[in-house]
Amino acid sequence: MLHCSTHSYRAAKTDEWRKALGQTSMSHEKNRDLLVKTVNAEHPVMQGFPKEWLNKADELYKNEKLWENFVPLAQAYGEETKKDHAVIWVNTYGKGKVFGTTLGHGNATMEDPVFLDLVARGLLWACGKLDDKGKPLPGYESQQK
Repeated sequence: MLHCSTHSYRAAKTDEWRKALGQTSMSHEKNRDLLVKTVNAEHPVMQGFPKEWLNKADELYKNEKLWENFVPLAQAYGEETKKDHAVIWVNTYGKGKVFGTTLGHGNATMEDPVFLDLVARGLLWACGKLDDKGKPLPGYESQQK
């Protein structure tokens, strides 16, 4: 789940999309630089991600509700809300593994190698193709040639 997917189906009369995401978010703060701080450095998705990363010109989505299987991996501080909000996480929905980030509003983030590596690890994790050290499982690399 990347950026805008978090705000999809906000008018839905069911919470199933929000449960699948792992959080409820209905709005975001103004576009600005975000200092992203890792809160779960041990998780495979976060291997190689800096302890702190300055994400240029992005939107901080406000966490209104975190559902029961939501596991925060990194957060940023809300200047308007005066509290931290999870910006990178994992979730389980039924038997499905979900990787999510609200980061990625603009090209500066989408082109940053830190972000691209994060998304790659998140995708591999969600597909069951990432080991506990944050590396692709054996055989995955050979499929990419």
